Amino acid sequence: MTQLRVHAPAETANQLDRLRTLADRGVAADQNEPFGDQTWVELNSGNAWLITTGDDELTGASAVVIPTDANQPVVIELVVAPEARGGGLGRALVDATQELLSQQAADEQTVTAWTHGDHPAARHLAASADVEPVRILYRMAIDITSKSFGDATVPDGYRIRTFNPGDDDAAWLELNAMAFADHPEQGQLTQADLDARKAEDWFDPAGFFIAENAEGAPAGFHWTKTPVGSAAGEVYAVGVHPNTQGTGLGKALTLHGMNYLAASGLEKIVLYVDDENRPAVNLYNALGFGVENTDVMFSSNS
Repeated sequence: MTQLRVHAPAETANQLDRLRTLADRGVAADQNEPFGDQTWVELNSGNAWLITTGDDELTGASAVVIPTDANQPVVIELVVAPEARGGGLGRALVDATQELLSQQAADEQTVTAWTHGDHPAARHLAASADVEPVRILYRMAIDITSKSFGDATVPDGYRIRTFNPGDDDAAWLELNAMAFADHPEQGQLTQADLDARKAEDWFDPAGFFIAENAEGAPAGFHWTKTPVGSAAGEVYAVGVHPNTQGTGLGKALTLHGMNYLAASGLEKIVLYVDDENRPAVNLYNALGFGVENTDVMFSSNS
């Protein structure tokens, strides 16, 4: 019988190094990070439950974020070590997660779960847990073959500069909330979330670009990300103020960041975009990106 252990949020800190090792094994096998950035933030902040195998070496784990606000959805992400798959461990983790939710989540709270890579086994587990697919997220990529993807023509009345940590935080958070008002994760970022990302070893303000108008007010941004040791840079987030849509500022910011990554000696650029965001998908297709992976979010409220 599989031995599982439930770690309360205050108890997860001493599990995170082992969890990172397990996640890296999953990445090596699947080319997918099993836990999103925000899940790591919640784990590191002591805001998430963690269900693990009871072995000395983790072979599987489920991270469960249960907001105290019942209007906010539960978020579940799960990983099983490649060598331990096919033996029922995923099913045991799902069962333990459902038991945890019955004890800790509000009755009316929506439950969401991500599968990073649209694997048939993950869909089978999701169906057995009474959650259905509601959102598709593409990982798109483009190879870097030169030091420029073309001229990033900035519309008249705007200029692009780099982000100043601390000084720009509040204005950027306000702009980000407006640009991603309908986005379930990005638009909800707080100062604590931003601080957590600035503390990551990959954060570099030299790759975080702000577009401002003639009055000096932020009008858009392109935040790039290059994980330490990775050959791929990421279009981490691109957003513009709703009043600037249609001006070409979003495309200019995208190209500006892509050119920064191209000049950094990387091999390719990746990004994540929702299937429903057709203008962005069309822009990235036009720039030469292609889909290399599909993530699926499942929900109990479909």
